[in-house]
Amino acid sequence: MFISKEFLNFMTVARVKSLNKASMELFITQSPICRSLKKFEGLLGVKLFIRKKNGLILTEDGLQLYNDLIEIYLKLNELECFYKKNRGVRSD
Repeated sequence: MFISKEFLNFMTVARVKSLNKASMELFITQSPICRSLKKFEGLLGVKLFIRKKNGLILTEDGLQLYNDLIEIYLKLNELECFYKKNRGVRSD
């Protein structure tokens, strides 16, 4: 609702450092995650991840972006959960 797929996928992969783990957590295959990360990188004009044998690591730009966005992400997630939980409950 408040969080785009690209934003959600970036934050999840950055946190778990693995496409496989992110796909299990997000209940989608790795392919759409890869596409959304490439789209996100294209929109921002920076490379966000480096592929390693044991997973993904954030580039310097990726780490800076993650640190800049983490509080916003957590707040948006909290708001989304609150409104989903209280759907239909009105305090008129």
